Amino acid sequence: MEREEQFRRNHELFRIFTREALTNPNIRERIPQDAEIIFLPEHDPELKAANLELANKLSAEGKKVTFVKVSLVAETMTVFVPKLELVESA
Repeated sequence: MEREEQFRRNHELFRIFTREALTNPNIRERIPQDAEIIFLPEHDPELKAANLELANKLSAEGKKVTFVKVSLVAETMTVFVPKLELVESA
């Protein structure tokens, strides 16, 4: 995977992650101070493999790495729509 493509895909995940981290202090507290955040997207095996390769490189350089597993979860909302039908009058 080209480094530019990897950056583009990770940027979108980082945007989502940042929004979640701002509203969830538990996430912020669990990330070590100087850690590099590496996303492991279950829905994108190519990016996941590239990010694991990057994580290995960073670890070899002595950097702390924190993994963030990314899964797609179905989100549904029940919407009630009025249904009208004519019935015979009594």
